This record gives sequence, C-alpha cells and structure tokens, in this order.
Amino acid sequence: MPQLRIFGRQSERNYQPRPRVLFVSHEATRTGAPKIILNILRHFYKTCDVDCETIIHEDGHLLEEFKMFSEVHCLELPRQKSSELQKRVRSIVKRKRSETPCIAISNSMESRFVSSILHEMGVPVVSLLHELPCSYGDEDYQMVYEQSEKIVFPVQCVRESTHKKLPIPFGKDLVMPQGLLNPHIAESIDRDSARRQLRSELGLPPEAFVVLGCGTLDMRKGIDHFANIAKAVAQKSSGTADIHFVWVGDGPRWPHSTFHYVQIDLRLSGTAGNVHFVGEREHVDPYFVGADLFLLPSRVDPFPCVIHEAMATELPVMAFDSSGGAAESIEDGAGFIVPYGDYALASSLICAVSNNPGLTDGMKTKARERISNKYRFETYADNLVVLAESISGHSFPRIRNLEFPVVGQRAAA
Repeated sequence: MPQLRIFGRQSERNYQPRPRVLFVSHEATRTGAPKIILNILRHFYKTCDVDCETIIHEDGHLLEEFKMFSEVHCLELPRQKSSELQKRVRSIVKRKRSETPCIAISNSMESRFVSSILHEMGVPVVSLLHELPCSYGDEDYQMVYEQSEKIVFPVQCVRESTHKKLPIPFGKDLVMPQGLLNPHIAESIDRDSARRQLRSELGLPPEAFVVLGCGTLDMRKGIDHFANIAKAVAQKSSGTADIHFVWVGDGPRWPHSTFHYVQIDLRLSGTAGNVHFVGEREHVDPYFVGADLFLLPSRVDPFPCVIHEAMATELPVMAFDSSGGAAESIEDGAGFIVPYGDYALASSLICAVSNNPGLTDGMKTKARERISNKYRFETYADNLVVLAESISGHSFPRIRNLEFPVVGQRAAA
C-alpha cells in the first residue's frame, strides 16, 4: 500500500503561532474542482497570516503548484471509508499537537470521507459542493450535512437540485459563485495572431469558423453531443464546409471508450475532417481567443470554469439548458441557451453566426461585463476568508498582498 507522502511548503514565513487552515482536494488533476481549491489556497496564502496545509487523495499535475502555497499531505488512498484513511487523516491533524486546525475547507463531494474524519476530530468543516446530485445517494448527502458547519454551492440550480434530493438543514447553506479563475486571461494575446495560429496548427483555411469545446473526453462532458452537432452542421446548406469543431482536453481513448465510438460515428458520417480532438495543451488561452464560438455540450456540469474563460475572452457561448449552472451564467442575453439535446437548433444558430458574426456583438459585451461585475474569483475567495473566520472564531491577520501567478491554468482536462 502506498505510504502517506508529505511535502514541505516553499515559504519564508517562520513566525509562530498562526491559525492552522486545512484545504482538502480529492485530486490534483488539471480539472475544474482542483483548480478552484488551488486558487482558494493561493488566496489564503497570499492575503492571510495563516499556516496552510493541503490534504489530497490522489496525485496529479497540479501537485507542484499546491506545494507552492502549503504543506501537502498526499494520501494515495481510494476515495472511500477505511481504517487506513482514518489513521492517516488523524495523524495529519495530530502531528502539530499544540496547534489543532481551526478550520478545513473541503472541496467537492469526493472529499466527504476525509471531511467526516476531520469533523469527528473536532475540526470545523466548510464544504464546497460543485456537483449535481444525480451521481450520489441520500446517504452521501446526509454525511455531508452532518459533517459541515456550512455548505457553499456555486450556483442556484445546484443548491435547488440538492435540496430537492435531500432537504438541507435550515441555515446551513449559501450560494457563492466562484467566478473567473484567472482575471488576466489572454491579456497579452493578439486576437488576429491567435486566429492565424490556430488555423495554421490544424491546417484549416484562414477564413474557417471554429467552434471550440473544452474538457475531458467523456460522456459527462458530452463529446458525443459535440460530434452530433458537428454532423448536423455538415448536413445543412452549402457554405458550411469551413465550420470546424475543435476540442481541447484529453481522456480515455482506448477501445470501447466514449471517444472510440465518437470517432467511429464521425468516420461513418463523413464528418471526421471537420472535428479535431487536439488533446491537452500547455496553454489554452490562445484557443479561446482564436475561436469563434464556445460550445458546452455537457450532460451534467454544475458550474464549469471554462464558461467564465469564454465569457472573459468575448467568445460567444452556447450551452444546453437543464444540464447545470451554465444557463444561469449566460442568461438574459449573455449567451445562447439551447434546449437539451436540440442539435437542429444548435446547428442552425452556429450556421447563422458563421454567416453573420456581428449577431453576437451585444452578447459578447454583456458576457464580459457580467464577468467583471459578478464572477470575480477574488471576491469569492475574500468571502470564504470571512466565512472561515466567523466559523472558526479566529481572526486571520491580513498581510501584504503578494504577487503570485494565477495557478492551475496551464492546460485543460
């Protein structure tokens, strides 16, 4: 069995004592939830005089960035209840006997087993729940309700669907949208250059209209919907041959995976030349800047970070209704909300925009304004600091706002 791994924080803060704050993540992959907790950790580290520690179930590409801001305990254990998990979490809590953690910020339903042990040991827990409840049982939510001092939802639809599944105890929840992870996204990227670069990379005509998708290659993110909309576009009137669909992100590609069958469908329909799965990319900003429309075809996607990135780069957004919080982000004319699975309408709108890009000018302006006014990650993280202080009963002294790079942004998954 893999042993608990502990990594020291790269820090010059040696003065003691300080409030000890735990951050819990189910993994360190380049996906939405780990990026969110990583940036929350970064905010606490750069603005508060606290002792930050992170508990991670499973390793991943973001581990080195977690180590920039905290001591990291990598459990390397399955995400399930076990005596070994209890032993390791208890040893983390007790390792500094004179300084019991004053609070834990636990990210996602997948961290509930660690949080349960922390609660049993008297550590107050704030649970950030990003998931829609279709993949979890009543007993899972009951566990979270019992172990949490406060439950934070990113968007109303996630809160409402959770409450419908199992009523949330009165006063235990609140809704706080996390917002754009990187407020400086694409600031130094020239749009014309990004467009040329993207089309050159894929061997597309300079005038090609590019529909961008981003995420893991799986059913939840809807890569089959993405391919089916591409097929519907190809079947429409002439003049749509130069509409290309580009997906950034990777995942299972083995036989019988979702990707495997999507490739078969594309090949048999004659559409394979217009759909490009490019895999992970070290830098994703140029794809957002160089594309013409962002398509979110997810089945279940509570409040995807990529929506904010598209809105911030003034890329028109199209998303299915009833699939998560994307519709709340782009309501009131900030994007296209299409009835779930309506390939005909989605393809018609894409063709219309490709023929008349000016149709989305007002939409792009409204989306950018909404990011600036409503979806600011700095505000979200500041509110979490205040919430943690009120629950823990500790005051976190503010320190000089040090400059650190925004983290977790190098690649899509």
